Amino acid sequence: MRRKNIRSSGDDRVQSLSLREAKVLDHAKRVAVVEYDFSSDGGAAGTYNLGMRLPADAVVTNIYSSELVALTSGGSATVQLRAGSTDLSTALAFDTGFAGDQSQALAGSATAIRISASSELNMVIAVAALTAGRVKFAVEYHLSK
Repeated sequence: MRRKNIRSSGDDRVQSLSLREAKVLDHAKRVAVVEYDFSSDGGAAGTYNLGMRLPADAVVTNIYSSELVALTSGGSATVQLRAGSTDLSTALAFDTGFAGDQSQALAGSATAIRISASSELNMVIAVAALTAGRVKFAVEYHLSK
């Protein structure tokens, strides 16, 4: 059986795995965790880079949000998660879609969304500005090669 060296996440040890085992790991669930914080990011309508990229061939299967500080707005702000220009979630009203811990619907009622090129995770604020809030997002994905 041919072996392939891969690096395990979390340490620098090199593990020797069979190609079959490595292929299984390629399809293992991964989670990108990002956070929006009004106090450091601001809240004007626009696109906010959340500081993490999804790799090429990522297939997003779930998005979870945890509202750590309540989102507020002087208007009808909506919030949406994107990878580059690809919509990952549906744009939701700030005051109904993020209270507490939520499972967010994928855009277009999809069951999975494939990202063909490596893309930044962004949060889009639209319609009106946010005036406060902090939300953590967990984006579950696997690689499709």
